[in-house]
Amino acid sequence: MASKDRSLSQHSSVSPHGGLIATLQQSRLVISSSHTRQVLWTFPLPQDFVSRCRFLRWYRINDLASGATDARGNGQIEQPGRIILADDDTVRIYDTNDPTWHAVIENAASSLGRIAEVAFGHTADEVLVFSDFGVKLMIWSLITSRGVEIRDPKSLAKCYQHRPRTGHLALLTRPAAQDALMLLQPGSHELIRSVEMPTIDAQEVAWNPDGNWLAVRDTASSGYKILIYTADGHLYKTISSSGNDMDISLGVKCMRWSPSAATLAIGDNNGSITIFSKNNFSPIANLHHPATITLPKAGVWEEQVNALKERSYVAAPQPASPPASSSLSKANNPTPGISVIAFNSDGTLAATRNDFLPTTVWIWSLKTYTVMEVLIHHSPVKQITWHSSQFDLLLIHCAIPEPAVHLWKTTWHAPRILTLPLPRIDGRLEASWLESSSEENFDLMISSTHQYTIARISSDGEVIAEAVLPEAAAIPVEPGAEDMFDEGNSLDLSPIKISHSTVEVTGHEDGNDRSGSGLGFTEEMLDDTFHYRRHVKAVI
Repeated sequence: MASKDRSLSQHSSVSPHGGLIATLQQSRLVISSSHTRQVLWTFPLPQDFVSRCRFLRWYRINDLASGATDARGNGQIEQPGRIILADDDTVRIYDTNDPTWHAVIENAASSLGRIAEVAFGHTADEVLVFSDFGVKLMIWSLITSRGVEIRDPKSLAKCYQHRPRTGHLALLTRPAAQDALMLLQPGSHELIRSVEMPTIDAQEVAWNPDGNWLAVRDTASSGYKILIYTADGHLYKTISSSGNDMDISLGVKCMRWSPSAATLAIGDNNGSITIFSKNNFSPIANLHHPATITLPKAGVWEEQVNALKERSYVAAPQPASPPASSSLSKANNPTPGISVIAFNSDGTLAATRNDFLPTTVWIWSLKTYTVMEVLIHHSPVKQITWHSSQFDLLLIHCAIPEPAVHLWKTTWHAPRILTLPLPRIDGRLEASWLESSSEENFDLMISSTHQYTIARISSDGEVIAEAVLPEAAAIPVEPGAEDMFDEGNSLDLSPIKISHSTVEVTGHEDGNDRSGSGLGFTEEMLDDTFHYRRHVKAVI
């Protein structure tokens, strides 16, 4: 499970590949190196902005530019290094590669309620701002200081996605009583195609990693329904329970493409995952999550807490019966079913969670489609994250008021539970992987609102070193690191100020051909998809 790419801010965020850490402290945005623990940059913020900030996100790219060196000469950093912050109506963008530049988008939702969702576009020069109640989407350009308006988008975080490599935007909308799928050109955001969908209330759209297929998930109340579209927006197949030999009749709760793009995993409300092949989108395997676990060839581990509140895993006798959601707080998640399917980076392993058994993590081999191990915890599991380079290393974070992380690795004789020092715990705890300069050891971070701890873990799962980063008032900053931002300094930061008065409303009502020819196909891309030509009349 990606580490909350679109979640609300908890005042700290790790850059996509773990090299930088951004924190909001007092009235500053502080950027630190995860390698040296050194503060690299600080950016001033309005006095009350930090308390209002709801979004804190890095720009994510698939490939890093190599050979980049930070401004202090401290080694490798990520490129590009833009970060976005937003409260209810203002968006602020900063750039670690050019600390003298920043942009401010005022009235970003165009006086139509508060900002419901904000994210970078396909490039770091685009910002997507969704207004409340699905009224409109504004796509702002940080180059031209202008915006493109799209009406009636679905404002759910999973209702839009950019196509891998080319950057075409797939967007779910509901202009009237019918859901529609829109495909937009990168850069210009001209409409290529808009098609009505046979859905009740579409919840998610996802490109497969090679960009040849689009999957759309309908609401669970419509039954078991996934729509498969070609890359140019034509319905290829509807995956439903009718005519299917597998028991998949209770509706879909989540879906995930495998990293290789070869399969699509669909988690249903019955507590099962069905794996479909992309060749013809037929089921090839079913992964069950029974309430009573009897697995002679798999290990079952259970978390124990002793009188000193020390946590550890012990082998659980079988059959094992993990606590069900009915025995826990019903506020955790009232809807049963598979909510988490996390593939490791090479697609050979998967970790899953069934909300009916919210304390349990299932680890599967995708070579044999069998359970490898099951981990049962004291509290509900809220996060599952695979390491990006150590393919068999898993981080599990549970909903507990302690700075503890649960780790699993295929080569260990037992999973590990590490409790790290974090003197001040306020707000929700979060855990993340960090980039490591060592091939054997690995780094991770656990954070609350105002403090975070960085730990280096050995290949055997033992803590080698740890450091607690305090509040901003105590953070040592090198002389000159923030001089340019002091009050009264004459340096002109020349921010880009964007307001609604500069919006350029763009639409297409001319009925011109917006066929899939604008999607930038090559013969290689078309191996597994179909290409059609059709005249469509589209209105944004």
